[in-house]
Amino acid sequence: MTGSAIAILSTENLIHNVKIMQAQAPNSRILAMVKANAYGHGLRSTAKRLEPHIWSLGVARIDEALALRQAGIKIPITLMEGVFNQDELLLASCHNFPVVLHNFTQLQWLEHSKLPNKLHAWIKLDTGMNRLGFNQKEFEQAYHQLKNNRNLVHPIHIMSHLAVAEDPAHPLTQTQIASFNKATAGIGGYKSLANSASILLMPKTHYEVVRPGISLYGISPLNGKTGLDLGLRPVLTLQTRIVAIRDVEKGEYIGYGGGFQCPADMRIGVIAIGYGDGYSRNTANNTPVIVNGRRCKIVGRISMDMSTIDLSHCPDAQIGDSVTLWGEELPIEEVVAHTGNSVYDLICGVQLRVKYHWTDI
Repeated sequence: MTGSAIAILSTENLIHNVKIMQAQAPNSRILAMVKANAYGHGLRSTAKRLEPHIWSLGVARIDEALALRQAGIKIPITLMEGVFNQDELLLASCHNFPVVLHNFTQLQWLEHSKLPNKLHAWIKLDTGMNRLGFNQKEFEQAYHQLKNNRNLVHPIHIMSHLAVAEDPAHPLTQTQIASFNKATAGIGGYKSLANSASILLMPKTHYEVVRPGISLYGISPLNGKTGLDLGLRPVLTLQTRIVAIRDVEKGEYIGYGGGFQCPADMRIGVIAIGYGDGYSRNTANNTPVIVNGRRCKIVGRISMDMSTIDLSHCPDAQIGDSVTLWGEELPIEEVVAHTGNSVYDLICGVQLRVKYHWTDI
């Protein structure tokens, strides 16, 4: 390990999490979300490890899909936001990217294109999230328009997205499920509704294809639960090292803004990580870290390249010792409670200057 921040990623834990999600939906195919650099875990390296265990990969944009094809990924790579212009339809056709269609402009592009290969397509139904998709009034027209399109492989598949999947009792959740079932009754093709939370909580939403995201990386999609509570294992452990140790007297201040004043004489460690590495500037005093297997706490404001920790509970700590910010020893769900952020902010915010190292089985 270098003196700077490092992300240690576990192939074993990633595959374990896939198996957990597959066991929850044993009769469904897995469309695994690797968008946003695989939730901060590395697009290509994560996809290569997932490929033998899943049916398709899901990305947000065609650049991500092209990068995966160039990296040698052979399985379907689904464009979850569809195409952003008519030229992307041609690229999707050439590279066999399944496309999610969610507005009439995309349908017009499709109608006026001459593609070298027929596209596998999903039509997105907006059941109440009001983000992407055809609403209930538009869906029948859109489906009929696509039903005999010469550029598509038939049947067309149908998906929607749950806005409050972590709360099965929420009235919107029940409305969305009922709307999806009503709109898709008697229609062929695959159906897909379940994300990580609904895979875990609502078997009736599984249908033919499930779409796990955050759970694949060992992080809980459920409020009040950690991934470990759900049998998941964290894939990414964020670590750094102590680069300096200082003895600071009672009453002195630490860091920018004087945000922490020592209540007693303290031994302070300076660690080589900051918001420039993706360790949130919002991280508050008393946020836990692990030093030599023992819990210590952040004190003072997070800087761009450094942070400071209270070594009172680890008096034998030395310069060069490893510090875990989250991961195997410390759930990210616990850390995020001290930041005002979400786990998505933290995990997707890890920056490129952090060195990534995969441990293989």
